[in-house]
Amino acid sequence: MPRAPRVSLEEAADRVSAYVYGNILLLAALVVLSEDDVDHGTGIAIVVGTAVSTFIAHAFSESLGSAVRGGEHSSLRTILRDSVPILSASTVPAALMLVGTTDLLSAGPCLRLAEGWVVSRMALTAFFVGRLQGRPVTIRTWLASALLAGSALAVVAVKVVLTH
Repeated sequence: MPRAPRVSLEEAADRVSAYVYGNILLLAALVVLSEDDVDHGTGIAIVVGTAVSTFIAHAFSESLGSAVRGGEHSSLRTILRDSVPILSASTVPAALMLVGTTDLLSAGPCLRLAEGWVVSRMALTAFFVGRLQGRPVTIRTWLASALLAGSALAVVAVKVVLTH
């Protein structure tokens, strides 16, 4: 079976950027939800709406940005593919918001699990970047992981304070 071609570092960087951007905006949407929002289905609408609108905005801005880079345009297919990590950020939280509308698990734990999931994804970024750079996992990777998660929480706090 033929192997898929390796992704260039530039494409990997674009995907990591989308991954971080999507997770931060999703976390900002989650932290302002209430248990009632989850119970009544508003939580899932906000999670999916945040993911889709962020995906569209990111793809649009990337297409404009690619026009600036030496006049070269990335294909729409490449831009959309590199923006997919934004959508992937929402899959587990959306599922948890859906579960929160049922009797399987109450809204509060679903909301906390969704928030924890996104913070964990942010922490994992250090491991992804290290792997892309061919570095082994060390104590620095773990420290960077904690700093990334903390930084994401700080960015979310600033967004929430300034916009809510």
